[in-house]
Amino acid sequence: MYLEPHCKIEVGSLIFTGVNDIIIDRSVKELSDKAVITLPRNYAKLEDKSVLDLLKSGDPVKISLGYDDDLQEEFSGFLQFIESGVPLVLHVDDEMYPLKRNNFVKSWPGITLEALLKYIAPAYKIQCPSINLGKLEINNVSTFTVLSNLQRDYGFYTYVKGDTLYCQFPYDVKGTGVVHEYKLYNWPVKTNNLKYSRSEDKRIRVRVTSDQGKGKKLSFETGAQEGNSSLNVMSIPGLTQSEIETYAKAWYKSLAYDGYSGSITGFGSPRTQAGDTLRIIDQDEPGMDGNYLIESVTVRYNLKRGFERENKISFKV
Repeated sequence: MYLEPHCKIEVGSLIFTGVNDIIIDRSVKELSDKAVITLPRNYAKLEDKSVLDLLKSGDPVKISLGYDDDLQEEFSGFLQFIESGVPLVLHVDDEMYPLKRNNFVKSWPGITLEALLKYIAPAYKIQCPSINLGKLEINNVSTFTVLSNLQRDYGFYTYVKGDTLYCQFPYDVKGTGVVHEYKLYNWPVKTNNLKYSRSEDKRIRVRVTSDQGKGKKLSFETGAQEGNSSLNVMSIPGLTQSEIETYAKAWYKSLAYDGYSGSITGFGSPRTQAGDTLRIIDQDEPGMDGNYLIESVTVRYNLKRGFERENKISFKV
């Protein structure tokens, strides 16, 4: 049975039901999800006006995709900017858009991660670990910049879902709890570049350090033998030695496991999302079945390729 892909794009007060191309990128490791919409030439003008005159940065955007008449919301956000010319290309930001356009100046002699997030994102509920960041200063920067610095300096992954802002350790990205199933050689799988490897073959080592103040640091390493491995380093302030060891072991376990890595591409349905769980079933090798966190999803919709989802998997869940 053939299903016909369809779309509906709402930008401000305008509605488009035909496009050349849509690419949506979502990732649990990126602060902001993005979409790019390419409009066909016949949309250069609407109601005798240029589309450029009818759209503006900050307009709300909703992308609905599906098969036949079953359309579901795939992405919502705000118009970031427009590439003028023919065809028109619309660049869309997710819910992080307004968090890039505020501004804070503040310093603290000591502050927890939760208190900081509540200060820079007061409109959201906060879910985060209990961490004391110590002395901190933010000087004329946005919420988005602060969150970017937290990821750069401490490895925290931050994302917004609904009215909640989540900030998590990299090994503790729990996902949404939604489970999808792909059988490697059956629908809905189109292609895959998955590779199966054993934990002992990955030669990974991790080091976690923690600044205790007054020049004192604690540290712990675990993993493959030093000198014969790739070293992953993370620094988080205010942890006890026990917490450092727990963090390092959990982080290592998330990086070194028996199982698949890579990506697998399916059709537009089921609607896999970054943060969901993908159960991969190998009919030829049942012992290689497993559940994996979907780290990122690239949704593509166009006239040539139809409607598909490329899922990059991360650690086992």
